[in-house]
Amino acid sequence: MRLIRSRHDTRSAVLGYLWCSGGSFRPDLAQGVALTEASISRIIGDLKAEGVIQETRRAVPYRGGPSQFITLSNEISVAAIEISNNRLYSAIGTLAGETLYVAPYELPDGLGAAEVDATVSRAVCDIAAWATQRSITLEQLAVSIPGYDPDLRASPIVALDATRLADALQRELPETPARLTNSMVARAVGHRLQIGTGVLGGSYFFVFVGHGVGAAIVDELAGSGDVETCEIGHVVIDPAGGLCRCGHTGCLETHVSTVALADILAVQESDLLSRGDCWPHDYRISVQARAEIRVRLGRLGLAIGNALNLNRQRNVVIAGWPGALPAEDRAVVMEAIGQSRLGGLQAVALTFSNASLGREPVSGLALAAFSFIRRSGERRAQARQPASS
Repeated sequence: MRLIRSRHDTRSAVLGYLWCSGGSFRPDLAQGVALTEASISRIIGDLKAEGVIQETRRAVPYRGGPSQFITLSNEISVAAIEISNNRLYSAIGTLAGETLYVAPYELPDGLGAAEVDATVSRAVCDIAAWATQRSITLEQLAVSIPGYDPDLRASPIVALDATRLADALQRELPETPARLTNSMVARAVGHRLQIGTGVLGGSYFFVFVGHGVGAAIVDELAGSGDVETCEIGHVVIDPAGGLCRCGHTGCLETHVSTVALADILAVQESDLLSRGDCWPHDYRISVQARAEIRVRLGRLGLAIGNALNLNRQRNVVIAGWPGALPAEDRAVVMEAIGQSRLGGLQAVALTFSNASLGREPVSGLALAAFSFIRRSGERRAQARQPASS
């Protein structure tokens, strides 16, 4: 963990630990962020005065131990717009993780720019209206967009014009800081919250396999907190393959997404997503289908191994539908990584996470809370322009 020096850093570190842990007693918090209890007391005092955190009395963990338990405030609200699984989700939640409002909007792949803009504008207006009616101040908004690139006006995957979105946000939520980012950043941040204060021993390569397929290099939140996306889902592995929603043919996504998996299982993707981690048990998977699934897992592993040749990460985490499979199927991915990575499987640690399918907008709200935390919990004071990441 890097040395924490500035006031901004110490506040962010404290808030980040509380976010990942779900709350903490002061001695544990001081140890977790490598600060003295005196420093923690000063920071806690400031954050309590600002209404960012709260303390409640709990049974002491041991005789003579602390009784004041510190958590993020349920009085601070953040909002999110998350595009995933042919839908747009608008949501409002608290910094402590309680979801207050969710509204889904249909946004199928291939929808035209005018229809996308209209749907996004309606979602922004609905968020603003819901918050205004309840006198809720939104301290942060996060927008999760598949294929988002700040250097491009529109995503190659969703015909969303970032400039028009910024105009809508400025019109409806002029004082709310906004962060526009790639959906893989949201997925990676949501997963980081899921694993809590446990660490993987440095940065790691995070892969998500769902309706969309992508990856990110995640630095530990105790350090820089950086998330760098990697468009592994749009690596072309078969130039003569099927058409991908990005406009290319033969992308990895066309082979291993939940769209492809649903086709193998002969089910509707929406039904597959609703099953979450239970899909391997809910469906009768034929011998032929299981064999084809293993072929697709092999392609996923080959792509990951090649990605690790470009960025030598030791830790690999795969979230999405492969995580629900039995160990003998997951082993196919590991074997394929060894076949394409220079040096084979030496020093590679592979972990499968829960499927996390159909849980939108959990990742978007996690990203909004994380963005507020990375601002060191600074309450909004003036109008801000949308920020890109």
